Amino acid sequence: TLSGVSSLHEGLKGKVEFQGRLTARNQGGKIACTDGVLSVEGADEATIYVSIATNFNNYLDITGNQTERAKSYLSEALVRPFAEAKKNHVEFYRRYLTRVSLDLGEDQYKNVTTDKRVENFKDTHDAHLVATYFQFGRYLLICSSQPGGQPANLQGIWNDKLFPSWGSKYTCNINLEMNYWPSEVTNLSDLNEPLFRLIKEVSESGKETAKIMYGANGWVLHHNTDIWRITGALDKAPSGMWPSGGAWLCRHLWERYLYTGDTEFLRSVYPILKESGLFFDEIMVKEPVHNWLVVCPMDNQLIFDLWTAIISASRILDTDKEFAAHLEQRLKEMAPMQVGHWGQLQEWMFDWDDPNDVHRHVSHLYGLFPSNQISPYRTPELFDAARTSLIHRGDPSTGWSMGWKVCLWARLLDGDHAYKLITDQLTLVRNEKKKGGT
Repeated sequence: TLSGVSSLHEGLKGKVEFQGRLTARNQGGKIACTDGVLSVEGADEATIYVSIATNFNNYLDITGNQTERAKSYLSEALVRPFAEAKKNHVEFYRRYLTRVSLDLGEDQYKNVTTDKRVENFKDTHDAHLVATYFQFGRYLLICSSQPGGQPANLQGIWNDKLFPSWGSKYTCNINLEMNYWPSEVTNLSDLNEPLFRLIKEVSESGKETAKIMYGANGWVLHHNTDIWRITGALDKAPSGMWPSGGAWLCRHLWERYLYTGDTEFLRSVYPILKESGLFFDEIMVKEPVHNWLVVCPMDNQLIFDLWTAIISASRILDTDKEFAAHLEQRLKEMAPMQVGHWGQLQEWMFDWDDPNDVHRHVSHLYGLFPSNQISPYRTPELFDAARTSLIHRGDPSTGWSMGWKVCLWARLLDGDHAYKLITDQLTLVRNEKKKGGT
């Protein structure tokens, strides 16, 4: 067995401890284990079983027994031959995978390896590969967000580095949310359970942060959290001093209700929505020029969604009518979305936007997608302005940014441009230092 210890967590007694166990089943030959080294000699076949467990129960409890867990996992696995275990695994994930199908035509290149199909995509326009890419995204969520486990993080369960980018945590200024964009719309609603548990837990730990950092009630989450459900500002000030992570995550709770109509679920999460809305109600200020209500950085689209969801939920659940009425009045005081001097949707309250800015973030277009505040029919002027902003931002970018832009161009009803971004995304990348691609 392999045992070890990771870092202490402030406020918890003891340490996070883990144990790994390894064994094999052989056909022919012999197996021996000496000084922690497993040797297989002269075998026709060997199936290796690996089991790893920790004493982690949740962000407030590390009293589990890693040894008993590791033993239990291994003993349960050993009773099944490899063929049976694989068959069970395939049947399990296919129950999720086959809930949705996307048919974009015949598989004309089924005898070509995947890397070559990606490399040739600009010439072949391999539509079946696009359909496969769609299902691959669902497959990643199926593998890394099973109920009872942790949510899908930045690198998922495939992280292979001790010190990965951004700590392989949960970046809440789009990356965590983007991981779950397929959940409701592609019939994987139950895979939200780990995400919803994370939201509940940061709504608990975020109350202390709101009180200490802002002197406010309710709860707050900044741009990043981890398995310990940290909620304060961290990393660099330009990204870390961003108090709107909770508002964006609350959108996922409201989306679950919109897709399922489950009023009991809505009732169970309403306190989370309300407490997040209360935080922003207390910290937002009036800017001096127009006397508009703003949050800094200016994430009014997120707050608009949050308060609107609370107002709608209060009516559905017949509760908190006074608070809902208060928020309705506050919505009238918020800074509106504005069109700037070069026809763009303004990112800032003042007309400061640089038409040559090609930054990967397009945060001010949240109102177009994933929200629905901007539409060609209800808000045509804002719709055109959003398009202008997106054109000036450009197409090539990091992978996640191009993924967002695909969705934005689809919302702009421009399938050709969305497809162009998919083509950019389906560019073969062999060097991980290259930005964007597959």
